[in-house]
Amino acid sequence: MNRRSEQQTETRRQYLLFGLLSGVVIVFTGLLTRLSPQVFAPYFGELPPVAVMLGIVALGGVVVSFFLTRGWFVVFEPGDVRRRALLVVGPPTLLAVGMALVDSVAVLPEDINVAVPLSLLFYPTIAVVVEVLFHLLPLAVAFVVVSSLGDGAERPELVWGVILVVALLEPLFQLQLGFPSAIPRWATAYVAANVFVINVVQLYLFTRYDFLTMYAFRLVYYLWWHIVWGTLRLQLLF
Repeated sequence: MNRRSEQQTETRRQYLLFGLLSGVVIVFTGLLTRLSPQVFAPYFGELPPVAVMLGIVALGGVVVSFFLTRGWFVVFEPGDVRRRALLVVGPPTLLAVGMALVDSVAVLPEDINVAVPLSLLFYPTIAVVVEVLFHLLPLAVAFVVVSSLGDGAERPELVWGVILVVALLEPLFQLQLGFPSAIPRWATAYVAANVFVINVVQLYLFTRYDFLTMYAFRLVYYLWWHIVWGTLRLQLLF
């Protein structure tokens, strides 16, 4: 197999992996819509969830194609599994523990988590929404801007500048949505800082490794914060 054929095979594998993940979350969305149609209402309003998810994964596919054609980032790249596993398990676990401690003191709203068993389908799905809208799309726009200014998108200082700017989007969005007035300001500040750190680490993992590593980081965080603690807090705090 010549080099061109190898590259084509590798590119097809990248598309296939993103397509498989997209197919899974579309199925999950359909199941959730049947089991509990209101679960997506806070995020999608009255729009049909399956149609929204189809649009989001299609947008994600376009951005992934943009990155692949430029050789910038990939969906999956084989590497040191042990090191990568430590990075996607350790930091999100610590961040989730910190949030649980804050929650146990400040007592965030009762309905911030989707309950088990729906959560097992919901959080892998909503994680894809976050990755596409808050990471893939803004990164693509940012690197297009950087490239148009005449500087290469590979310079470390530019990459870190882009990471820090893009990492601000999700915490700013959450702050814009607002928190109940009963929540102490220090807790609101902690939540925003926590989300910012999550985004910084995730974007680093994406630029250093691949999309699936970034996605796995958020899944582990969601597992501890939204599913495990999300179940325990209902018994302990309310």
